[in-house]
Amino acid sequence: MECLNEMLTRAVRIFGNKPFLITDAETITYAELNRKAARLSNVLASLGVKKGDSVGIYLPSNPLLIDGYWACQKLGAISTPMSVMYRDTEIRGIISRTDMRVIITDQSTFAYAKAAQAKIHSLKHILLYGGALEGGTALEPLLAGASDQFADVQCEPGDTANLFFTSGTTGLPKGAMQSQLSQYSTLRDMMVYNRFRFGTEVFLDVLPLFNNFGATVKMNLCIFSGATMVMHERWDTRKVLDAIKRYKVSFFAGTPTMFVYLCNEFDAKRDDLSSLRLAVTGGAPVPVEILKQFEQSFGVRLAQIYGATESTGYNTGEPLIGVRRLGSAGLPIGSSSIEIVDDDGEPVALGERGEIRISGDCVGKGYWRDPETTAKTFTAKGWLSGDIGYVDAEGYLYIVDRKKDLIISGGYNIYPLEVEDLLYKHPGVAVCALVGVADAVKGEIPAAVIVAKPGNKPRPGEIIDYCRAHVAAYKAPRQVYFIDAMPVGPSGKILKRELRVWIKEGRLQAAV
Repeated sequence: MECLNEMLTRAVRIFGNKPFLITDAETITYAELNRKAARLSNVLASLGVKKGDSVGIYLPSNPLLIDGYWACQKLGAISTPMSVMYRDTEIRGIISRTDMRVIITDQSTFAYAKAAQAKIHSLKHILLYGGALEGGTALEPLLAGASDQFADVQCEPGDTANLFFTSGTTGLPKGAMQSQLSQYSTLRDMMVYNRFRFGTEVFLDVLPLFNNFGATVKMNLCIFSGATMVMHERWDTRKVLDAIKRYKVSFFAGTPTMFVYLCNEFDAKRDDLSSLRLAVTGGAPVPVEILKQFEQSFGVRLAQIYGATESTGYNTGEPLIGVRRLGSAGLPIGSSSIEIVDDDGEPVALGERGEIRISGDCVGKGYWRDPETTAKTFTAKGWLSGDIGYVDAEGYLYIVDRKKDLIISGGYNIYPLEVEDLLYKHPGVAVCALVGVADAVKGEIPAAVIVAKPGNKPRPGEIIDYCRAHVAAYKAPRQVYFIDAMPVGPSGKILKRELRVWIKEGRLQAAV
């Protein structure tokens, strides 16, 4: 197998002068990527970063983030990307959990990192792209004085390569540890499943590289297969369609919401998409009608895939050749195995619903410094996903529900308890629940159901603005409902299923 830094070395040896990355502003070859990462590796090493240390990468989805990621891999450090939508509370939690000493920022994220550093003194260095600010170290002068050569640190299959934090159902951030082995095995399996032609593919990426879908399925798979990646920092439907035509893109992966936008914007007279050979969608189930509409308009297969950060990439996919089952997430790929189990972890009968358990080399190492949750979910027989599904007689996986109250909005995971904990800090909220409400474009949107404190009923806009000030905007409720009393079960637990039904049936009306 190859560790990630060895994978980059191979790509540079074979494709050194080939474009790795194309943006609106620049084209970067594989050799240039290697030199940029080497300079940053030398800077980080001069600050005391060593193998096994966590390095925060708090940057927008742009080439600077890529430099940070690969600098970590060269050092054998643990790359820890963080969403630019995270704010001080979220960033502070991640820094305190990892004891990271260095975080890489730019002008857009620096203030939140600085606020976190004021309370967490283990963070010694805030490296800042784009000029000096008080409390930050300007990165460009350090890079200018650094060598573009770096002797990569030797890594082992069991070493932690990446740490992706996502809010857990307990409301606390969970850091999913991906190993060098889980990365390699997943990249190998995805390349084979996608039937990529080594050194010839052109990717288009509009997924954030600070999450696993963008980082692994796009950036790392691109390097593994010697491809070229066209990258847009933000979603623009027309720009995406034009880029497919201009750069002869052959592979596109996105969330279901993206394919809804593409279908709505597609113009047969303008858009030549004949270069596209494969599109895949994950993050949430895609409506069958969108699958059909996309394939009819674009003339290319849109394959549903299923995977998770904890299992590194995607673990099942619709067969690209052979029998297809519309509505399914396909069959296991590569080393991945899928089982459906009951609450005791025992396999259920074919066609019976239960929790999806994933096993194989693709499964990561567990959750960072969370032995209790790791022991419950990363078992000897595989990782318990928390998703509910079933497998038919031919082995096809169907996702039917979620064991927890996870909300998936436009491909983003929203864990209600995190937002509910925040809402309970508002002086006008007595009781609250965050539930998912059906949305034609995003699949679901978060809605807050609130019992207000007597004489202190907040305005809906006040609730929404309050949440957006403290957590990423996609987590904040889009709708607010007020209710006199929550429906509860025998144990006193709020019955969120009832709330969703009441909203769907119109028994609750959104406040305005």
